[in-house]
Amino acid sequence: LHLPAEHACSVFQLLENAGKNHNLGYYGAFAANSMRLEKGYRGWGADLTTERTPFEAGLDRLIHTDQRDFTGKQAMLDRQSASPWTMVLLEVQCEDVDPFYSHPVLQGNSTIGIVTSGGYGHRCNKSLALAYLREPVTQDHLSVKILGRSYGATILNTVPFDPDNTRLKS
Repeated sequence: LHLPAEHACSVFQLLENAGKNHNLGYYGAFAANSMRLEKGYRGWGADLTTERTPFEAGLDRLIHTDQRDFTGKQAMLDRQSASPWTMVLLEVQCEDVDPFYSHPVLQGNSTIGIVTSGGYGHRCNKSLALAYLREPVTQDHLSVKILGRSYGATILNTVPFDPDNTRLKS
C-alpha cells in the first residue's frame, strides 16, 4: 500500500478491524520466509541475483520475448542454451538445523550446486531449500552439507503447500 504517512495508523486500524472477522492476525519475517519457501517463491538478493537469468531461476513462464525488445535480451537467450544451472526446491532431511545461503549441494562426493535460501516450512513440516544445481542431475544420492554435516535431500517436483493455488485463487 502506498499512502501518506499521516494516514498509515488509521489505514492499519481499518485493516486490522476488517481482518478480525476472518481470524487474520500478525506474522513476522521468519513466518513470511517460511511461507515463501513452501510455495517455492524466489527472493531477490539470494535466489534472484544479477548472476543468474530468469530462465536459470526457473521463471520461464514469466518470460515473454516474442515481439519484445529489451536491453540484454539476446545475451539472456544465448545464455539460456549454454547455461548448466537450474533452480530446484529441495526437501532436506534435517531436524536440528535449517539450510541457509551458501551451503553446498552434493551428489555422492561431488559438489553439484549451492543453496541460495532455506528454512523450515511450518505448514508442511519440512525443512526446505532453494538451490541452483548444475545439469544434468539425477535425484539419487543428493545431500546438503550444513555446518560440516551432510543431510539427505530430495528434489520436490511440486511445492509442498497449496500446489494448485486453490487457496491463492479463493
